[in-house]
Amino acid sequence: MKHISPVLIMLLLLGSSLPAGFASASGESTTIDTFSGGFATETVTLQGGAIDNSTTIDVPRNVTFSSVSLDIEVDASDASPGKVWIDIDEDGIFEWEFTDTGYGNIGHQNTFYHGAEWSTVSSNGSATAVPGVLLPSSANIQSSTLNASFSPRSGGGFFPIGDYQDVTESDIDGDGLPEPVFLSALNTTSFAASIVWADWSSSSGITTTTAIATCDNATSLSVGDLNADGNQDVVVFSTVTSQACIHLGNTSSFDPVLNISLSSGLIKGEVSDINQDGMDDIITIHNMGVLSFQVWDNSSSGLTTATEETINPNGSSGMPANLISLHVEDFFNNGNNSVLVMDQMGHWTNWQIFAGAWGGPITSFDHIKQNDLISDLDGDGDLDLLGSNDQGYAFLINNGTQWNPTVVQNQIELNGATVGDFDSDGDLDLLTPVSGISDGQSSTIEGYITFRPINSTNIGSLGLFELEPWSIPTSIMTMDMDGDGALEQIVSAGENTLGVFIGGWHSIELDVDGDGNAEMSRAGYAGDSSNNLDPLEMSDETNGIRDDLNPLLIAQPSYIDSYGIYMVNYSMTIQSSGAGDFNLTNLDIGYDCTFFVANNPHVTVNLTNVLNQGMTGGVGNYLLSVPVNSTNAGKISLTNLVAIHTPGAPDLSLPTTPTLVLQELTPSRVTLAWNDMISFGTDLVRFEVFRYDASLEVIDIDSPYAISMANITVDDAVSVEDTYTYAVRSVHQFGVTSNLSNLLEVTIPYPAPHEAVTGVTVADVEDDGGGSLIVTWDLLPGSSLAYPYGIDSYDVYTSTSEFNSTDMATQIGWGNWYWNEMTFTGLTDGTGYWFAVVAVDSFGNYTKEVTSVGPSYSRNDTLLPVEIDIETSPIIGIGYPLDINLTATGEGVEITPAGTVTITLANSTDSWLLAENWSGVHSSDFSLLGSWAADLRGDVTIWVNYSGDIGDEQNRPIASASTSVTRVVTVDAVFTPVKSVYELDWDNETDVRVNLVATNSEQSSMLEGATIEWTIFNSSTNVTLSDTAQINGGFSQFLVNFPGGGLLFVNLTEPTWINAENVSLEILLVTFGTVIEENETDGNETTDTPWTPITMDDVVIDCGAVIVDPDLDEEIDCTITNPNNFSIEISLEPDGWSNWPDYIEFNPSPGQSEFTLEGSASTTIEIRVDILENLSELGLINGKIELDLIQGPLDYTSPGDKQLTLEISWTLKGEEPDVTPDSNPDNTDQATTNDDDASSNTMLYIGGVGGIAFLGLAVFIIIRIKNSDVEDWEEDDLDMEPELESDRIAKPLPIGLALDEFDDKTIDDDTPDRPDIIADFEEGDTYVEEEYEEEYVGESENATGEDTGITVDEHGTEWYEDELGVWWYRDAGKDDWSEFVE
Repeated sequence: MKHISPVLIMLLLLGSSLPAGFASASGESTTIDTFSGGFATETVTLQGGAIDNSTTIDVPRNVTFSSVSLDIEVDASDASPGKVWIDIDEDGIFEWEFTDTGYGNIGHQNTFYHGAEWSTVSSNGSATAVPGVLLPSSANIQSSTLNASFSPRSGGGFFPIGDYQDVTESDIDGDGLPEPVFLSALNTTSFAASIVWADWSSSSGITTTTAIATCDNATSLSVGDLNADGNQDVVVFSTVTSQACIHLGNTSSFDPVLNISLSSGLIKGEVSDINQDGMDDIITIHNMGVLSFQVWDNSSSGLTTATEETINPNGSSGMPANLISLHVEDFFNNGNNSVLVMDQMGHWTNWQIFAGAWGGPITSFDHIKQNDLISDLDGDGDLDLLGSNDQGYAFLINNGTQWNPTVVQNQIELNGATVGDFDSDGDLDLLTPVSGISDGQSSTIEGYITFRPINSTNIGSLGLFELEPWSIPTSIMTMDMDGDGALEQIVSAGENTLGVFIGGWHSIELDVDGDGNAEMSRAGYAGDSSNNLDPLEMSDETNGIRDDLNPLLIAQPSYIDSYGIYMVNYSMTIQSSGAGDFNLTNLDIGYDCTFFVANNPHVTVNLTNVLNQGMTGGVGNYLLSVPVNSTNAGKISLTNLVAIHTPGAPDLSLPTTPTLVLQELTPSRVTLAWNDMISFGTDLVRFEVFRYDASLEVIDIDSPYAISMANITVDDAVSVEDTYTYAVRSVHQFGVTSNLSNLLEVTIPYPAPHEAVTGVTVADVEDDGGGSLIVTWDLLPGSSLAYPYGIDSYDVYTSTSEFNSTDMATQIGWGNWYWNEMTFTGLTDGTGYWFAVVAVDSFGNYTKEVTSVGPSYSRNDTLLPVEIDIETSPIIGIGYPLDINLTATGEGVEITPAGTVTITLANSTDSWLLAENWSGVHSSDFSLLGSWAADLRGDVTIWVNYSGDIGDEQNRPIASASTSVTRVVTVDAVFTPVKSVYELDWDNETDVRVNLVATNSEQSSMLEGATIEWTIFNSSTNVTLSDTAQINGGFSQFLVNFPGGGLLFVNLTEPTWINAENVSLEILLVTFGTVIEENETDGNETTDTPWTPITMDDVVIDCGAVIVDPDLDEEIDCTITNPNNFSIEISLEPDGWSNWPDYIEFNPSPGQSEFTLEGSASTTIEIRVDILENLSELGLINGKIELDLIQGPLDYTSPGDKQLTLEISWTLKGEEPDVTPDSNPDNTDQATTNDDDASSNTMLYIGGVGGIAFLGLAVFIIIRIKNSDVEDWEEDDLDMEPELESDRIAKPLPIGLALDEFDDKTIDDDTPDRPDIIADFEEGDTYVEEEYEEEYVGESENATGEDTGITVDEHGTEWYEDELGVWWYRDAGKDDWSEFVE
């Protein structure tokens, strides 16, 4: 609805002040220009709160007024009556009033625009506007007063902390603002010395802390972060005891004090980071010219050993300097702290730490002997010095590398002084305390602080006044404790009570006209009335506001109120040097002014209509009172009455009453209409529309809701669901009004929800860390503030499943009416989300039925770093299984990444691809990898290269990765001496032979050239002899010459890839003639060498024919046999044991995971069958049991444990193959770690068949020999040496059994490994194909012709095989037998 505007009011007022021609009377006009009694001016003396009717007007009857007005005059010299109003009919409707908020007292403005007589203004140190003052634009200002008091944000005052020996600046609470920290002695405590600091906060101002006890005899303190924990630590020094009392800060207080002794003769101490390691250090000076620094050690909670430097006097050496002053600062503004020390002669030197040691003097200077002050006097960022000497004082100005002196022959007091800009004028001042003499009275101030301007070359004259912060000031320092740019002074002071004064020197001023010249000003110490420091006050004592404001007022923009009064709202500016609050009081602006009284905001519009409505018929005059009232006692004058009238009374008949109807109702507006315009006549002025809440209000007839010039009105200031009652009346000439129309009650309806939001899309946020999706949509028409009841917001709903109603989802966010996209975080990557968007109007209405969009997935778009771990078999080489296992982890989680992975084995010349999958490499023997494996030895690198993966909608991209491990491919060999004892000849020489034999004969050539190092040592003579030799042909034979004999150590050194169980041999060298006792047999007693196995055969498993019956809970009994002649440990490794693990599993019954098998023993295990799926339906009628186990020797350390997979075939019941049973009952399914080889059992069968074939050939040859001329046949004529092989495992000779105790020495075993000899055959021997016996007849020195089972080879070595299949030998001329080990 269009409300009443000032412009419309003026138009109405002008329209209502029509000439007399509109009246029903006619004739010439007449003017009334005096009050009753013929007075042109009436002085009205008001009492305040009482109507004054002393002023009247003689009004003729039966006339029509065309214009009525008068003036009200006020004089500043008169007492102001306060607020003033005129009520002609005394009906409570004022025809004129001077009562609006902020008008103040008429003639004496005493309030600000908001109506209060006082106001507060916050200042941050710059010019700030004062709340405006309302004055009539035509006022002539006669006087002005205003008081302004300033309380700085910092507060301040006197704090009775007692006398203090030292004070330093620190940010002890870490708030970024400095605090003074005091070393004080409190009289009210038992502390001999204590630490106190003052702190400022925005809520409490400046306060002091509770005292913290420190060490006795304390003399100074310093603050820093010794342990680099981010908390400030306080270090108190005692020159009496040469101690540092360390208070380590924590987050809330301080740890218990640590008293640490320093070097004796302590003079001064400081805390600073002198070695630039990020931790503050303790720097001290001592007697005998010692400069020292110590570092805090967090591990020991103490100080490290001091790093000291002895300083000599200027230009001399020998005697150390007497040091008296120490400063540690970043003097050159380069980020590096250094030290300045002064000796007793006034010589200064500059020192710094380089590589943990003192370096210097870097530079030096003289001319200052006492009262040294450090400040940046020239404003270039580095630090300068000022101090006294015997002739006067000196400036030492820092040029970035050294200090240059300026000496002044003039004495100035510098004791206790400081340098700072105390008055915030931008110039430095030298502040010096003058203590004065105490009069014993705390109420008076003795002593003061002087100030002088200072720069890098000059100290100016004393200021025109002294600073008096507190009585008896003794020292001063400055810092900006509240960060407002104005310095607070820290002054040691007090008479009867000692303590510290903390406060700032402030300047305040008020500028009326903004010309930069203050009309009010004041400077001084300012507080907030606490701690005995009052605010700083100023006042307008010379009418300064009047003088500046008077000429400005008439030109200022003004506004007109509803009574035609023109007012100006004028604001002045106020300023302080620091942050704080102004309190403005005692405002009084006295002015002379004339007010024109004619118009009013009521239905009568003006005085003219008021007088016309009171017109009566007849002849003569009637007396019209002009009632005046006020709030206070005072005077005004009524003057310049002008009342123009013509003969004839006005038409005051009652107009037609309007009938109000509802024309339109929407959620955003109400349209009302009433009677046609013609029915209201030609004297219609306007319509007044009234609106009110009938449940809470009544119609205020003097305050129409709206004005209409037509018979219709539109109200758009409505709220949905609210109910309003409307009425209307017509207003006519002379202020005549109709009766109110009928009352019309209207309730505002809700708007219909907006249509569905279209164009919803959801996408992953690109290049993010995951968990985020961006939702976009099309803006609907009406998404603008220009549309009434348009879209207020867009709400977004989501669910992890598809939905068609917002009731099925969760609101995840909302956006403003002009948003068409939102990003949502905190989602779970890889989870599908559905989204929908609804448009919500300002009443919360929206359509619940939606079409959700999805699924969409958030994804972490950063590359997932992959770490690959490679595990390999401990030994890599021929005869050993090779296992390479890969483990990939991404951010600590084991994964199997998509993409390509390759496993490559490489040496320095070539590389071989082993696998291309994450399952790794698993070969039962290294040789099975390829033909190249047999020639490989030494260092190899196993590379795993992963390609990475770009990922997809749900899976994060994975970074490529590459890793490698270096391993050694070994060659197994046996390194042995031919003899354990060698006898030196007469020349103290002998040939020593050691053998290096490859376990795999195909690798023998690889051992050629291997290096051995030998050393002989005689413990008696302490003589050694060393040399090297090489392996050639499987051995190395070298000549040694070593008188006296000794121990020969032979070490296999190169190459390192040879895997020999014993790489170091010990051989005894004895002198010539020494009796060597080896394997002596006496009385059937034999000393045996302990036997250890070299190889270990795989266990054999027999499960028979395995038939799986799906209808039964089955357990399969299998026999495991140990084919070795020593005990082994077996550990079953259950993992499903199936080549179809998703459909059928095999696992051992409980309690069978680990067991031991003695040599050649067997045991039975039970295997449980777990069928997971219907095998017949899947077409799985057979498969393999893949039994995984680990076997290893029980009593020996070698050979190592072996991991096996034994395969056992199974067949589904009803699917058994129709085959003829094998006649061999031992033919069972077996598998080993090598899938390409037959089982060990099979190899045994093949060996047996091969042996029979060989024997058959041998029989054939023997028969041919028998049939030949045996006498002419010589052994040398037989040009063949059959190579006999046997899989038979040699068994150790039973311990304690002598060789000659064997009952049967006939060799009835298969063909032995050694020697390869075909003995003589006797005629008449019978050879049977199924059973045969071979006899080796050896030729011995004492052969008797009987069969002893001993043979002699071409070297004269005797050989014998015992009943257990173990071969024994003895060299020619020897008595003892030795076991032969291959």
